Amino acid sequence: MRKSILIISTLMMLSACGGKKAQTKSTEIAVADSSAVKAKEEIVALINELYAAAARNAEDIDQRFACHEWRNMVARVEEVDSKLAEIGFFNDDYWTMMQDGNPDDLKALDIQFEQLDMEKGTASVSFILNSSVQTVHQKFAFCREDGDWRVHDIIRFNDDPDGKEASFSFMESMQSYLDEPQEEVPELTFANMAGIYDSFNEEGGNESRICLLEDGTATWSMIGSLHFTEYTYTISGNTICLKVKGVESEDECYDYDPNTRMLTNEQGAAYYRQEVE
Repeated sequence: MRKSILIISTLMMLSACGGKKAQTKSTEIAVADSSAVKAKEEIVALINELYAAAARNAEDIDQRFACHEWRNMVARVEEVDSKLAEIGFFNDDYWTMMQDGNPDDLKALDIQFEQLDMEKGTASVSFILNSSVQTVHQKFAFCREDGDWRVHDIIRFNDDPDGKEASFSFMESMQSYLDEPQEEVPELTFANMAGIYDSFNEEGGNESRICLLEDGTATWSMIGSLHFTEYTYTISGNTICLKVKGVESEDECYDYDPNTRMLTNEQGAAYYRQEVE
C-alpha cells in the first residue's frame, strides 16, 4: 500500500514538472509570436512613413530610415562620383526610381514579409511602390540597429531583355562600383584648355568664338568680325571664368565637359572645341 502511494506521488510530481515545462514553453512561444507581430507592425509603419516623406521630397530620408552601413556606402560612392565629369553611379532617386522629383501620391502596396529573424535582427520585405507616374517592384533588407529597424539594402527589380524579372542589390552594386579602378580625370590647365571654341546658330553655322591661350588670356569675337574683346581667365576644377581686361565687370563663367569638349555658361550658351589642322 505504501509503495502504491509513493509511486502515485512520484507520478504526480513528474506530471506537475512536465506541466510547468509545457506552460513555460507555451509562454515563450507566445512572447516570440507577440514580438514578431510587433516587429512587422514597426517595419510596415517605417515603410509607410518613408514614402510619405519621399512624397514630400524630404531630404533627410537616408538619415531617418537607413542604417549606418548604407549611409557610409552612399557617401563613398558620392565621393567617387564628385570627381567625374559625367553622370556617376546614381542616375535617379534610389528610394523611388524617379529622376525629376517625386509625385505626392507615392504609396507602398502589397507589403510581403519574405524573412524575419528576431534573434539576428534581420528582415526582408517586398512591396509595390505605386504612384500616378509609375509602378515599381522593390524589396528592402532590414537590420535592427540601436533598437530600431533600419533599411540595410534596396533590391530593385527590372525586366531583362527576355521580359523576365531580374533583380540587383544596391549594396552589392555599390561595392562592385567602388572596387572598380577609377579613371583619372586630367586636371584642367592653361596648356590643355588652350584652343578655339565656337558657338553655332540654328542653321548650324559658326556664330561666335572664344579663343583660350596658354598664357591665361582669351578673346571673344563674332565670326567674320574684326572686333574682339580681350580677357584673362582662371580655372577652378572644371569651371573657367573669363574677366574683361582693364574693365570692372563680373566674371563670365563656363563649365567644361571633357566628354563633349564643350563650354557652357549659366544662360545655356554653348561653345564647342574645334579641331585645328
